[in-house]
Amino acid sequence: MGNVILVGWINKGKAADCGETMKNQLLVRRLSELGVGCRQMDFKGWRKRPWVFLQFGWNLLAHREDTLIFSTSTENVYGLMKWMKRLRWKQNTVHWVIGGSLGQRVQRGIYSADVIGSMKHTLVESPLMAEQLEAAGVKGVKVVPNFKPIPYYPKAKVRYPDAGGPLKFVFLSRIMPEKGCDNILEAARLLNEAGLESQYQVDFWGKIADGYREGFLKKVAELENVQYRGFLNLEERAGYDRLSSYDMMLFPTYWKGEGFAGVFIDAFISGLPILATDWAHNRRFLTENETALFVPVHDVIALKDKMEACIHGQYDLTEMSRNCRKQAEKYNVTNVVTERLLQEIGVISCR
Repeated sequence: MGNVILVGWINKGKAADCGETMKNQLLVRRLSELGVGCRQMDFKGWRKRPWVFLQFGWNLLAHREDTLIFSTSTENVYGLMKWMKRLRWKQNTVHWVIGGSLGQRVQRGIYSADVIGSMKHTLVESPLMAEQLEAAGVKGVKVVPNFKPIPYYPKAKVRYPDAGGPLKFVFLSRIMPEKGCDNILEAARLLNEAGLESQYQVDFWGKIADGYREGFLKKVAELENVQYRGFLNLEERAGYDRLSSYDMMLFPTYWKGEGFAGVFIDAFISGLPILATDWAHNRRFLTENETALFVPVHDVIALKDKMEACIHGQYDLTEMSRNCRKQAEKYNVTNVVTERLLQEIGVISCR
């Protein structure tokens, strides 16, 4: 079998703390399962570990026969891509794109299509990004969706309102304004002022962004039916059991780098319909009134109104939950990162 040099944020030996580290840790694990050796160039926290540059340089020179995989933000490796193009570097190269903004940046001229296209394979999560890159003249583009392991499915439950009690909303992602957290808090305040405080609750799970903690926790403390719960470990079954106990996921993001959010897969596994913004690539993975409900970006009133409609039982969340569960298996890592895919991108040879 083949070997790869994987470049990106990995957080090796520690828990994943963002979408990139989660994806790369899963990728390392899956490559190992398929018998592929992986030289991990972990640039997470590189300022405290500057020797990783020497490690990477040595591996790049000593293992030219290995497939080089860039699995990180394009911004982090674009300079190296330009250098490799200039030198006409001879190595099987794979740009496994993180996030959802690359296509737009190539179209705007922020990144050169010639440089991006100098990589032999460009793997993107969204068909929309593939269309954008191909329209700009980038060749070798392949759609490979985001993925998660699915060790088991939590027991299906009856959703609100049939289950009784308050409607339970959950937010699960990095906690920062660009993910829509302030909008959720403002919508909750408006709902409470309308007298609906006892009919719903909102729980936040995730790492709080630097500089946001104090203001976020202060706003949460002002709302009795809103709580910050900390970190939800989805490496354990208990994590998915906890997630599936909610009725609906909130995801009013407007983060500029949003691609195929991994929390969509977590929601599918747990049977959670998603209330999301009509932003970036979201409609490529979510279907309105089947797996999701959509609101415009930055529209707190629309978010509040849609949450209120759910509280009043205007949507069949149990049926939407079934639809979500049907979507999950296509994003199981074993169905995405396959031996055939690795053959197609030159990591392993065809048998």
